[in-house]
Amino acid sequence: MEPRRDRSETDDEPVASNPYRGTAPWQREGSGGWKRGLAGFGAVVLTAGSVAAVAWLAFRDDDAGAEEAGEVISEQCTITEADDVGKGADPMEPGTPAERSIATVQTNYGEIAVMLWGDLAPCGVEAFTHLSQTGFYTSHDCDRLTTQAVDPTAILRCGSPGYESGTEESYGPGWRFQAETGMAGNDVADVLALVTDDQGQAGSSFALIRGAAVPTAGVSVIGGIVDGYEVLDQIAALTETVEYDGEPPLPVEIWGVTVTDLGDLPTGPDTIGETPTTPTGTPTTPAGTATTPAPGTATGTATPTATATATPTSKVGG
Repeated sequence: MEPRRDRSETDDEPVASNPYRGTAPWQREGSGGWKRGLAGFGAVVLTAGSVAAVAWLAFRDDDAGAEEAGEVISEQCTITEADDVGKGADPMEPGTPAERSIATVQTNYGEIAVMLWGDLAPCGVEAFTHLSQTGFYTSHDCDRLTTQAVDPTAILRCGSPGYESGTEESYGPGWRFQAETGMAGNDVADVLALVTDDQGQAGSSFALIRGAAVPTAGVSVIGGIVDGYEVLDQIAALTETVEYDGEPPLPVEIWGVTVTDLGDLPTGPDTIGETPTTPTGTPTTPAGTATTPAPGTATGTATPTATATATPTSKVGG
């Protein structure tokens, strides 16, 4: 693991800090609410702090790379077979993912939103999206949590359904692919990275990293966290000691992952915490708000006139 390098004002901006090399589209559009939060994407560049203790990012699977790669399934992204146990998935068909999409990782502690960088890591984003949409990530426990006093303060490893500690088996979709390592050596913070083996291949295992880091070729960074930082902080607080490395002391479960193209996201202001509206746009009365009863209506009696329902546009993990 490389220590953080001091950069002069004339140094080139690291690719991780702003893949657009300019103002990001969601900042130019001037949209409000939730999308304003995406301005925090620029914070993926490291601004301060020591990363000397981030060697954990170079971790490997216990049995990863121990055997030669299996039969090649696809030349693009070099997809090969793997002898995994547990839940499997059909191999992805490599394509060209959207340059930017939002992955919502739903956990029993809340949701974490990640902006996926399809132009920087097309194979990694395509594989993560494929596994998300086929429901591979639905309902499984994260298998490793690392916390420490310095950045990154928490690293949560998930994405291996059926995983059992103390076994020599490998867990994954039944195939591996050659992951991108172009982010290695770049200063990043609050990212999602795929776990890779000694051959640079990834499967389904991923890590959510809270705080600044300088990743090595041992992981493949495919996106930056844009919302849900407090969820990772809450998970990190489950440990009784500041420094911890092992299975989460309390279960951390991934309920599912959904991936949405940026073009499909709502363009209006954030509705979280705001007054909801009916389908016609008329504001409804928030629960707990006092209203003046109509003449002839008993005081303190509320008679609802309609019940608003929300229908999800996509199935979790599907």
